Amino acid sequence: MKHKRILFIPMFLFIVLPLAQTSFAQFSLTPPNINATPLPVGSGARAIGQGSAFIAVADDATAASWNPGALMQLERPELSVVGSFLSTQQDFDPGSTGWSLGDGAVSRGDLNYASVAYPFRVFRKNFVAALNYQQIYDFHMNLDFKQTTEDRTPPSLNYKQNIDFESKGGIGALTPAISMLVVPKLSVGVAINFYTDEFFGNYAWKQSTRSTGVGTLAGTNVTSTYDSDTTFKNFQAINVTTGILWDVWEKEDKLLTFGAVFDTPYTADVDRITDFTSISTFGQSTGRERKNFEVDYPMSLGLGLGFRYNDALSFSMDVTWTDWSEFKQEDEDGNKSRPLGGVSTDRDIDDTYAVRCGTEYLIFGKKVIIPVRGGLFYDPRPSLDDPTDVYGFSVGSGITFKRFSLDGAYQFRRANDVDGEDFGLSGADFDLNDHMFLASVIVYF
Repeated sequence: MKHKRILFIPMFLFIVLPLAQTSFAQFSLTPPNINATPLPVGSGARAIGQGSAFIAVADDATAASWNPGALMQLERPELSVVGSFLSTQQDFDPGSTGWSLGDGAVSRGDLNYASVAYPFRVFRKNFVAALNYQQIYDFHMNLDFKQTTEDRTPPSLNYKQNIDFESKGGIGALTPAISMLVVPKLSVGVAINFYTDEFFGNYAWKQSTRSTGVGTLAGTNVTSTYDSDTTFKNFQAINVTTGILWDVWEKEDKLLTFGAVFDTPYTADVDRITDFTSISTFGQSTGRERKNFEVDYPMSLGLGLGFRYNDALSFSMDVTWTDWSEFKQEDEDGNKSRPLGGVSTDRDIDDTYAVRCGTEYLIFGKKVIIPVRGGLFYDPRPSLDDPTDVYGFSVGSGITFKRFSLDGAYQFRRANDVDGEDFGLSGADFDLNDHMFLASVIVYF
């Protein structure tokens, strides 16, 4: 019996312990690969205040974002700055994942838009040129969750893990634009968008994952920590936005306008740099991975109608199609995947169709104009397979003097049962509540 016991000890060390280490590593050192997907951001307090139905209206400097053909409506030079505050709440349902998911909440302020526009004439033709900065995509997201693993199969494992995920940053574009009056009732325009992350920092967006765990493995106490920081930087891309604005019909104070805008598809180049440190009872490891990606972003086409009933009351409606089926990425080794969840390109992403409606009523004072705005919209977000339905409303107001305007807007967006697989959380889903406040100042010269 004594010899058999001595023989059992090395057998445990060379057979069971390596299996235990492998089992432990599978559960504790590789938390789920969570990611944040881009959230499109609209431009300008006036446009957002009337439901973002602005393609056939666009009569301020944010026209370079909505419809560069409408820039022609600017009659004098102007300078504008728009700030935004965005608060996002995500209420998670873990589903069958076995996780205990906390609700994610993020609040932050950003520069939403800035521009300078100048009308001029060349060869008896009217032009308006503008230089703009616009916020395009937002990547902010916070998520805390817990995971408990119990496996009684030898070597038995009982392990609890806390994981914190945070993403921050976004993508902006520097956009020169020009509009020309072709005939008295028709103007065309073009804007060139230079996407980059070099305006306010040395990265586009960052993601960090922090994990701590404690438990027992084969009766032995074990602990682990895992830290991962991923930085997306050197984001570079160019695309073109073209637009037209046509005064279809006019009678007395009434005016019907039609607008169309087309955004070309583009391929962005971005570097992904990941640094990680893993420390456990069985040892530690560190590493760095740097890869270059090319990401294909979709084209979009928008059509809009605007109707001015009289000098005070106007209505607008937009419909926008976006070709999200072409949203994919390829790394430097030729591996292709979807940016949503990192899944294979065999998975489809359906196109989206957005519908927006808005209205504006102007109250005229002796020296001021006070607008009252409102809007409703259906603006689905891309998702693996079917789009996620997103509904919302907005309200806005302001005050306009001879030399400057102040505007404010509030927008609410809601989505139910957003697929967690889009974020790398397969099997989970969440409800999204999004609140955005915008404030702008426009100075006329």
